Amino acid sequence: MINYGEAVALICALIWATNGLLLKTISERIPPTLITAIRCGIATPIFLVLLPFGPPLETLLAVPLYEWALLIGSVFIGILIGDLLYLHAMRHIGISRTMALVGTFPIATLLWEQLLLDSPITYTFVLGCFLAATGTIVMSRRSQKQKENAEDKHMKRGVILALSAALLWGLSTTMLKPAIASLTAVQANSVRMPFVAIGLLLIWRFNRRHNAALQLDKKTAIILCITGLTGMALGSFLYIEAVDHIGPAKTATLSAATPVITLIMAFVFLKEALTIRLVLGVLLCVTGVILVL
Repeated sequence: MINYGEAVALICALIWATNGLLLKTISERIPPTLITAIRCGIATPIFLVLLPFGPPLETLLAVPLYEWALLIGSVFIGILIGDLLYLHAMRHIGISRTMALVGTFPIATLLWEQLLLDSPITYTFVLGCFLAATGTIVMSRRSQKQKENAEDKHMKRGVILALSAALLWGLSTTMLKPAIASLTAVQANSVRMPFVAIGLLLIWRFNRRHNAALQLDKKTAIILCITGLTGMALGSFLYIEAVDHIGPAKTATLSAATPVITLIMAFVFLKEALTIRLVLGVLLCVTGVILVL
């Protein structure tokens, strides 16, 4: 029977898959820095309003400096950098391939846990890593016809960006568990969200080229609001709750349902090409992730 932590992790995967689909429709018009900044800015008031309803605010003063450093570090690595790489990858190789590649981040999480926490290596883990790596190769390898396609010229760059995002998300998730030892999910996110929003707004503000290209119409604003409230507010809350209850590795693994859900939704709603190579790659990646549990 699915417990609380597992349930919220799966719900989080569904929310993030839906968000990825929506963000794809505006990723060509709005700079990735501004997309993430606005979404985090929208989520910030939600957590600040909920903050007084949790433990007394005085308890924040008792949080060790080490944990604050880990929390801020996980934000900087996972959201400030990782999410930007993810959005840029989506521009180059499409939502299905991007979500499938970043869906291997549970492997990165387990690798980081072994490097930083000295976790044991099992045969199942080795096999899972092999299958996940094979799936990545299958999805990123180009046929001769694709090599001649002008639209596919950014494939290599997109793959590198997506895999880099997966690696950073794994490190960020590993850092998150000790970072929230003295914090609730609401407390942690009341710090994480404004930190990211302000940081990315400053980056965007000093990038004149992106400023000139900004086009924020009504449809785009609605999508940003929806993904801010669901993906950044609710999704971030559920993710931290899952990490707190079932740990980084299991949370990351259950989140691997995201690329499968996204693949189906992209095929149905965005009419993206569903090739045998892509489906096989997703299956290999997800199977590998499951095996490393």
